[in-house]
Amino acid sequence: MENRIVKIDPRRMTVIPKETSASDGSRANGPHDAEQISRLRASQSPIAISLSRCPTWSSLDPLRFRGYWDSGEKAILLNNGSTAYFTFTDQSVRPILSGGPLLGEYIFEQMHFHWSVDDFTGCEHVLDGHGYAAECHFVHYNSKYGSLEAAVGHPDGLAVVGFLLETVDAPNPRFDRLVEGLEAIKKNESVKNVTSEALSWMDSDDLSEGSYVTYKGSLTTPPYTECVTWIIYERPVQVGAEQLSLLRQLEGPNSEPIERNVRPTQRHPPGHSVIYVKQVKAKL
Repeated sequence: MENRIVKIDPRRMTVIPKETSASDGSRANGPHDAEQISRLRASQSPIAISLSRCPTWSSLDPLRFRGYWDSGEKAILLNNGSTAYFTFTDQSVRPILSGGPLLGEYIFEQMHFHWSVDDFTGCEHVLDGHGYAAECHFVHYNSKYGSLEAAVGHPDGLAVVGFLLETVDAPNPRFDRLVEGLEAIKKNESVKNVTSEALSWMDSDDLSEGSYVTYKGSLTTPPYTECVTWIIYERPVQVGAEQLSLLRQLEGPNSEPIERNVRPTQRHPPGHSVIYVKQVKAKL
């Protein structure tokens, strides 16, 4: 699989990760924690996670997000018939993710959403049996492979950061820019020009200080390739009920609302464990 290129349409794909563990099932330490995670065998995603059963690590470097919401770069928000899809128009200027369980730098490719008809079954990953209204995925490819298409053929090819979205009564002002875009792409294949400010909702202390789980897993849409390091933040992001309802109003190819675009949780293979990471300090 090392030199294999998988033909995929980045606009149609989704991603998710699998688990990892210290050899003794306890907190790992030392400079090679990320390398240990990178060598673990992958499996299918998404999965249901019990945080109390995860070994806890606090020795990883903080995650570093560079150039996401504050670059002013032009971008598009697209209804591709299955989800709301965000990407930057200038392919030479991309945000970069590093740190945490990752070795090297990962380049941002796209962001997309998963949801369902209610506020409890719209997320793909499930933490301690708790479901949420939606899940947002930031898809990145390993810079050493040069492109997302080439990276999918490698076990360390992709890194996907997931945020669980929880509905609340009051709207979240940080979602205003994104909401403006969603209102304009109700029809299938419609596109709205936006800027990096549409990502401003992710700007919080949780990025560098919040706890998350990480594991090795797969894409959650065909071809379900096992090439993903998953990073799922524990604390959900609160979104106003009316704001989130805009996702459910997006229409698919049949001009009917997209009611559900989540993959069911997959069997958790024996011998694998998700790592629960507590970030210690910020290095943004």
